[in-house]
Amino acid sequence: AKAKAGDSPVKSTRGRRSREVTRQKLIDAALRVMAEKGVDGTAINDITEAADVGFGSFYNHFGSKAEIAQAVFDIHAAELGEITRFIGQREEDRALAVAYIQKTFLTKAVADPVWGWFIVHAAVGLPALWRVFAEQGTGHIREGTATGRFTIGCDQTAMRIILAALMATMRELLEGTAKAGATEETIECLLRMLGVPGEDARKLSRRKLPAYVSALFQPADQAAAPSA
Repeated sequence: AKAKAGDSPVKSTRGRRSREVTRQKLIDAALRVMAEKGVDGTAINDITEAADVGFGSFYNHFGSKAEIAQAVFDIHAAELGEITRFIGQREEDRALAVAYIQKTFLTKAVADPVWGWFIVHAAVGLPALWRVFAEQGTGHIREGTATGRFTIGCDQTAMRIILAALMATMRELLEGTAKAGATEETIECLLRMLGVPGEDARKLSRRKLPAYVSALFQPADQAAAPSA
């Protein structure tokens, strides 16, 4: 579009920046509200009020609640995918990779409850989010089975059970009702299900997350960039 008379590059840049700020405020607010109410229980006015943005302004950026939910989904699908992919690349032992991935998600939920509640609610309201995790997780199970690390044959069913167990434990952690050692116990049981011997599963489930993994769920201003 042609610039109007009197417009300047500075004014145009300022206007674009303002629109980007408003859009991000809406996305951040949608995350917070959906984390509390779930996707289906969230109304557009809930989002605009949380963002301190006029109701009408919402439609300058998104056409519907489904569209902003998709924007939040895209961010977190990418984040979940990056975590599983990065750990999978770093750890040759599929059992250790799976243990680290599971512990990372449960630990991140405690460190960032808004993120955690969004993930718990997204398991129902945004099933596409979990397809991202399920696809990569199933791949790790298949790789572990191919090398003899896992002995389970029904990889897709195993992945559904893993996701259900992680969501149940994550909810208990967020509600403060989880017993001591719930994270490690959940991971140990899931590794045993995959065919990892009992003592090995116990040791892997209690392995402390290495620094490169911990950096994945620390706030951006605190986390050091993962080493290559």
